Amino acid sequence: MKEALILAAFLGTMNNTVTTNGPTEATVDLTTMNIYEIQEAVDDGYLTYEKIMQIYLERIEKYNDKYNAVLHVNENALEEARKADEEYQKNGRKSLIYGLPILVKDNIDVYGMPTTGGTKALADNYPKANAPAVQKIIDAGGIIIGKTNMSEFALSAYNSYSSYGNVYNAYNTTYSSYGSSGGTAVGVSANFAVAGLGTDTGGSVRLPSAANNLIGLRPTWGSVSGDGVIKYDKTRDTIGPITRFVEDNAILMDIISEKNTNFEKSLKKRDSLKGVRIGVATQFMNLSSSKTGIAQSSVDPDIYNLMQKAINNLKSLGAEIVYINNFYNGYYSFNDISFCYDFNEYLKGTTGTIRSWSALKASKKFVSDMSWVNMNWCSKDYTQSTEYKNSLTARNNYKTYVKNRFTTNNVQAVIYPTIRSKLSTATAARTTSTKTAAYTITATGYPSMNVQIGSINGLYYGMEMVGLENGEEDLYSIAYLYQNKTNYYKNPSISKNLYEISNDLKQIKKNYDDTNKNDRYKKIDKMTEIYLKEYSSSTKSHIKESMILSLYNLLNKNIN
Repeated sequence: MKEALILAAFLGTMNNTVTTNGPTEATVDLTTMNIYEIQEAVDDGYLTYEKIMQIYLERIEKYNDKYNAVLHVNENALEEARKADEEYQKNGRKSLIYGLPILVKDNIDVYGMPTTGGTKALADNYPKANAPAVQKIIDAGGIIIGKTNMSEFALSAYNSYSSYGNVYNAYNTTYSSYGSSGGTAVGVSANFAVAGLGTDTGGSVRLPSAANNLIGLRPTWGSVSGDGVIKYDKTRDTIGPITRFVEDNAILMDIISEKNTNFEKSLKKRDSLKGVRIGVATQFMNLSSSKTGIAQSSVDPDIYNLMQKAINNLKSLGAEIVYINNFYNGYYSFNDISFCYDFNEYLKGTTGTIRSWSALKASKKFVSDMSWVNMNWCSKDYTQSTEYKNSLTARNNYKTYVKNRFTTNNVQAVIYPTIRSKLSTATAARTTSTKTAAYTITATGYPSMNVQIGSINGLYYGMEMVGLENGEEDLYSIAYLYQNKTNYYKNPSISKNLYEISNDLKQIKKNYDDTNKNDRYKKIDKMTEIYLKEYSSSTKSHIKESMILSLYNLLNKNIN
């Protein structure tokens, strides 16, 4: 009798709604979920792609003023998400990133949105087509939610300061986001999207990933198309994925790669690191050093301790640690002489006011010192010069040197701190260099990945793992095991979830998941299913939740 009365009362509330002006809500917390979990929630009916997009758009609206991470929002994002829902209902999903929002650094072309490279001089610079990496995401069903702020022209790895202002650290807005992909890194860490694309010339994916507690991969050079990108040094520039979790990074990398890869499937190829040899580059782990230069100078003691903890975690997973001296032999040279020529070539694929570097320079609508740009090379391709060919010879010699350090020591990866000095404030980062070895490996074209190693006083740091050419599979499998042991990713407290999931709702969902194949619970499970799948700020009700719990409790009591 009591069960029937509660059921009747519950049925009487089903058509009543609680009208609020609150944020879009769901029965799950998107800010804690990886791509697998999000897509599972879609399959279970707890999320739609439209709801997912709305939640992320609301987060950008709420928190972007604090971070200055997103420059342009896709005005069609919600409509694209609705179409994704329709297609999903008919044919299922094309890929694991299907229907999910992706951020793109604003030096990478997205059709219908300006590509500014962080300078207001290019505010009306619209590409005629998507960059190939972006097109691959769209073809897989991903949705570009927005374009992100960056270091103007991708010139700095220590900050993301542009004509549009500073990007601020996801965990403490007094501090630098690092760069030049700071907007993408902060946007991903602050949950403005599921994942994002950055570019890396000398550390521009890895450093902001370290400073914002993320996974950032610089892929093997040439494995991702560099077309449709405002280049800084086309002989080193590469697009790379930035994510919160290793598995998400592998999933996105598989999409954008020009090669036939399956990094996502290879994540679980190892149960342990037994038999894996990992090198430690000792020259980047010196607590004191008389050597000068940001690559050779000493490491901060607190960061050294984080690295020692990371090394111990790798050992506990079964890895054999090998200490390697002189991993880096001092080679370092950007080919930025080609910048002007490449910029003029890039503009041929866009429309807008600025049609040449000379016109951009005359506009004076930029904040960076561009006096280094060699105007004599604006109409000459540097890659056809003797100087360039000599540079290639030196680079290939260095590549051979590093490869020998790998093979002589028989290691699958080499590790060192991504950033060796304490993080700089946003203001200081515009004039102060950071101790890092991230750029040292870029001349080889070898892949390197930042993984999380923990925090110091609320600010986060990372460990760089380097592999041999096309060695991403080793990096991913090592990083995946390491991540599952350490679980260092934490959401920034200053950009918390916009809605709370009550303990009652969590219990209701657990009850439903536990009983939905039991005929005894058939009626309540069906009503619970409707409530959970249509859950929003306008339909939630503590009264309904209380009644649902009462029915489950009553049924449990009667059965027992």
